[in-house]
Amino acid sequence: MKIVINGKFYAQRLTGVQRFAREIVAELDRICGGAELEIVLPAEAADHCPEFQRIRKVIRGTRASSLWEQTVFARYVRRERSVSLNLCNSAPLFAPKIVCMHDMKPFAHPEFFTKKFVLWYRALFKSNAKKARAILTVSEFSKGEIEKYFPQTKGRITVIPNAWQHMSRARRDDGAPQQYGLEKGAYYFAMCSLEPNKNLKWIIETAKRNQGATFAVAGGMNGKIFAKTETSLPENVKLIGYVTDGASAALMRDCRAFLFVTRYEGFGLPPLEALSAGAPCVIVSDTQVMHEVLGENAVYVSPDDYKQNLAAIAIPTGKDCLERYSWETSAKKLCGLLQTIAKEETLKPVGNSRNAGEKQ
Repeated sequence: MKIVINGKFYAQRLTGVQRFAREIVAELDRICGGAELEIVLPAEAADHCPEFQRIRKVIRGTRASSLWEQTVFARYVRRERSVSLNLCNSAPLFAPKIVCMHDMKPFAHPEFFTKKFVLWYRALFKSNAKKARAILTVSEFSKGEIEKYFPQTKGRITVIPNAWQHMSRARRDDGAPQQYGLEKGAYYFAMCSLEPNKNLKWIIETAKRNQGATFAVAGGMNGKIFAKTETSLPENVKLIGYVTDGASAALMRDCRAFLFVTRYEGFGLPPLEALSAGAPCVIVSDTQVMHEVLGENAVYVSPDDYKQNLAAIAIPTGKDCLERYSWETSAKKLCGLLQTIAKEETLKPVGNSRNAGEKQ
């Protein structure tokens, strides 16, 4: 039985979800020889996809859209009698699938998104929960959240964590702090974007109470997905937009502390990246998932407490949590699951698979 990877993410802006997909696919290509793997890409994603040694590339259709996923990609999966591997939350409604559901934000915090997005993603997630051959997620916290909203998923969820090794491969841009007018060791750095979930308000209000410090915030916002936010920035907050891995590595290393005081995460990759880049301190939300990922390697604050004296709490933190996360280890775990599923599906009589009764 062939496993077909949904390659739509190669045409999308690189955030944590797409990072997970890219790194996992790269590792699967390197280590997973026991399962037949293909990746199907729309034409606009093909130029952004690297060459692989083991994974066969197939180009079908043009634009990387939800419509492509539900029609062109779904038809290919059904025609090839394969199982699709979908690493970025969404998956075909009517095709056999394995899907990674990174978090439950559309259910836990629908106010963060547009109504149209919430309705669509709730439909997708319900389909995933009901029909997926297997469900992946990135943390024990997220696993618990999926089971809370969809009890029928118990026993079908595998935790495949994020990791940080991509930061060690990035060519660090040592001139990045100077480029953005930042003095080494005298600024606080955040990668929070303008998404409501990322809690830019905490940075703004905290900056007002720490006038002697500079706050640099990297990121942006997709207005088609996320609800609009009103922002009024104090003079000591700089929005620097999207930055490269090399620039972020230098900005993380040279900051006074890295800030990630978000309201809800399935994993929360940036603090792990910051620790790997050499950030002297990470300050994060006092939430279950942050404790799971970082343990004692962070300073925890309430995302609703704006009365912070950062100079007093930006103390050096450890890095031993890095030892628990590896893209190779995560990919090996997924590879084992894919091999098992491929074998089970191959041994099933035609017309007797889990998805044989799905409406085609």
